[in-house]
Amino acid sequence: MISASSTAPVYRWTDHTINPTGEARSVLRRVLEDLGMSDDVISDGVLAVSELVANAHEHACGPYEVHLRSAAGRYICEIHDGNPLLPPDLYLAAVPLPEATASEAVSGLLTERGRGLHIVHELTQGQWGFQVTDCGTKAAWVVLA
Repeated sequence: MISASSTAPVYRWTDHTINPTGEARSVLRRVLEDLGMSDDVISDGVLAVSELVANAHEHACGPYEVHLRSAAGRYICEIHDGNPLLPPDLYLAAVPLPEATASEAVSGLLTERGRGLHIVHELTQGQWGFQVTDCGTKAAWVVLA
C-alpha cells in the first residue's frame, strides 16, 4: 500500500488551480533534469504524468499532489487525489487499441478524449496503475524507466 507521507510532494494543486497540467509538466521536467535523467525518459515520464494529472483534476476531487520517490533503483511518480474510488473499467486501459482502417484512423485523430490511459500504458510499457493509499485516498503511479 502506498503511504501518502512517504515523500514530500513536488507539486500541489487544488480544484481552483488554473492549468495544473502545464504547471505539473514544468515542475516535473525540472526535477527529472536535476536528477540527471535522459531526455527520452524525461519526455515520456512528463507526458505520462501529465495525462494522469489531467485525469485527476477532471475526474477526482482535491487536494492533489505529485510525489516522486526512489524504490529499488527506479523512480516512481505518484499522483494523489482526494477520491478513494479507483477508475471504473480500469482493465480496459491496459488493452492495446485495435488496428484502425484508414477512415477510422482519420476520425480517431479527430477524437480528443478517451486515449489518455492508453498513452500512459504505452509510454510506461505497462508499468503504471492505481492504488488506494493507507490514508484512504487514491494514487495513480508510473515507473519512470
